[in-house]
Amino acid sequence: MSYDKSTAEGQKRLMAESVGMDYFPPTPIRATTGDYGADPIGDGTFRMVPSGDVVDYAERCRRLPPPKLRR
Repeated sequence: MSYDKSTAEGQKRLMAESVGMDYFPPTPIRATTGDYGADPIGDGTFRMVPSGDVVDYAERCRRLPPPKLRR
């Protein structure tokens, strides 16, 4: 099967195949639902990521997953 050797992915595949390795294209990042982060605004409130809602600390803690599940 032919592939475009002029792209970055094509070059990676070419290099892998030239040394006898199998090439596995990168897996996409899994989508998360809901907010996964918060940026402090400075007055005790936080802007949630990605929704953009401005919330207080208690609401921030309710919306975010437990720390060991965050990445």
